Amino acid sequence: MPQSTDSNYDALVEQYAEIVTDRLAEDPKALYEFTRETLVDYYENMTEKDLIGHVAEMGDEELIEEIYGNYPPRDIEGQYSLKKGESIVL
Repeated sequence: MPQSTDSNYDALVEQYAEIVTDRLAEDPKALYEFTRETLVDYYENMTEKDLIGHVAEMGDEELIEEIYGNYPPRDIEGQYSLKKGESIVL
């Protein structure tokens, strides 16, 4: 791909992002919704362990305790696993 095409693409990205940002700045409700959706998408792509670590680093340990109690998972790598003899069938 020629450099000028890359430069044009980069300019389009930057300038359009500026336009969208300006529009969002004019509408606080839209800004809130966009920010919330973006953060949810970002956090959903983290492993559970990484998200818990991030929340703790941000100083919101009480949220972890509120949701998980005193024993948040520490070894989960984004996958829930059953211990030998456990079942998800009720």
